[in-house]
Amino acid sequence: MADSLLTPDQILKVIPGKVTFDGTVDNASDNGLAVRGYRFDKTDVYIPSMRDYKLVRWKSEASKLGFYTGNRWLKQSVIPGDVTILARGEPSRWFWMEDIDVSHVYVSQSAVARVANDIFDKEIDHLNIEHIASAQDPILTALMESYERECLEGGLGGQLYASTIEMQICIHLVRKYAKCKLREIQVESRIPPLKRKKIEEFIVENLDQNITIDDLAKVVGFSQSYFIRLFRNDVGVPPHAYVLARRLEKAKEMLRSSPDIPIKVVAIECGFSDQSHLTRLFKNKFSITPMKFRKVKTSKVVFDFFQSKS
Repeated sequence: MADSLLTPDQILKVIPGKVTFDGTVDNASDNGLAVRGYRFDKTDVYIPSMRDYKLVRWKSEASKLGFYTGNRWLKQSVIPGDVTILARGEPSRWFWMEDIDVSHVYVSQSAVARVANDIFDKEIDHLNIEHIASAQDPILTALMESYERECLEGGLGGQLYASTIEMQICIHLVRKYAKCKLREIQVESRIPPLKRKKIEEFIVENLDQNITIDDLAKVVGFSQSYFIRLFRNDVGVPPHAYVLARRLEKAKEMLRSSPDIPIKVVAIECGFSDQSHLTRLFKNKFSITPMKFRKVKTSKVVFDFFQSKS
């Protein structure tokens, strides 16, 4: 689509009003979800084609809401808790006869498409969600309210919790509102070299972090299900097994080359939760504990050094 599509940060350029809470629009990924609150003045407004789907959760009543369908005005009322859905890539015209309080959740096409790929286990040729002036959808309303609250207040595991709600919102949209054209996934036998290089670089740079299947799939722009099958076909093992092997090889190299670094530090830098986690997996893989491996390798280095001097 064209670069001129309206983005979430430009809403107040076309609808008169003010932001009531900033939410996550300014720091959200273009490929994910974002939330922001508004108080809009009564208006008759033309909204240009948007980049994202816009979910509107009504916090105030609008007894006179109008949506132009293309040949006539559809007039109705909404109450707090109702939801309006604006399609992406399609302009729309609206009016409301009183000031209104709403919150918006912006949903990218790629976020919905990734979920749809995994739900149907097929590639998506086309996915569309049409304008819906008013929907009484308690599930979507509750999800939007929970997402807003988590983004504003946070808490223990906040980012993970917000990501889970994002996934639920996308699943609900696909289940209830999306129209999809599907095709069978044709799994190639090899990952393209440039994409394979991106995956390798990402793993190397983030071995000390929690690397998920979703992280790896996003690096190369594949759905999770397609990425898992393609990776297994190309590499011969699932992605999580490959990442674990890279962690263990890095740990082995650090134990060999840096005898002064504590093993618990090696564990953390290689992405293990603690020393015991590293020890258990290291022994399973190499039939020796990290401590014994380090002693053996250190003794061999000293022996080789003196042999070279004799």
